[in-house]
Amino acid sequence: MTATLHTATHSPSQPADDTAVLWVHGVDSDLQLWDSAVGLVAEQRHCVAVDLPGHGQSPVWEHPDDYQREPVLAAIDEVIKDMRSTQPTRPVIWVGHSLGGYLGMAHALTRTGDHAIDGLVLVATGPGFRDPDAMADWNDRVAANAPSYSVSETAATIAFHHDSMVMDRLSELTLPLALVIGSDDRAFLGANDYLERKLPHATRTTVDGARHFVMRSHPESVADAVRAVATAITNA
Repeated sequence: MTATLHTATHSPSQPADDTAVLWVHGVDSDLQLWDSAVGLVAEQRHCVAVDLPGHGQSPVWEHPDDYQREPVLAAIDEVIKDMRSTQPTRPVIWVGHSLGGYLGMAHALTRTGDHAIDGLVLVATGPGFRDPDAMADWNDRVAANAPSYSVSETAATIAFHHDSMVMDRLSELTLPLALVIGSDDRAFLGANDYLERKLPHATRTTVDGARHFVMRSHPESVADAVRAVATAITNA
């Protein structure tokens, strides 16, 4: 199922360049997660924040299969298409938190042409799992926590992992890329160490004292990473 996702758009009066920035949150969150960081970046660049399916003000999809990776990416394709409606060659930087960053990597690995993105900022993000037992453990934890989420238990399945495609293909991610991680985000520090090893061209910012929601406590660190990726795109 592909349905129009809810978005919020912020545009500067005098943009620094044509680059647009897409903001994608994680499970059990919504686009307001990015408010502080978007406020900084939107001073210079066009920004579009999106509510994932079943989250925020986006449509609730009833069937669990609709929350798997491909239907979600297809819905985001339409957002990117709209971002380029008047500027077909406009560069788009995907900023994703946790699940949103994982989806950004999956998008970059599976899209070409008009739907392709040009840069990635991965905030407190991991590449998924290769070990089937670890993947099953993750999915079980999501299912166990789902009753406490603000979204439906079906919508929470958006965080399930079903394969190791992203991890297996990491070396194909050659687009400009930045990592932002909090020093106290213990669940994702190891994942960022792994990403840094596998993506040697990526720039990494480890924010001292920050935890998983680093964009809330240190929005300037995320904004700086967006600027760095935008500069890398311009200089490519």
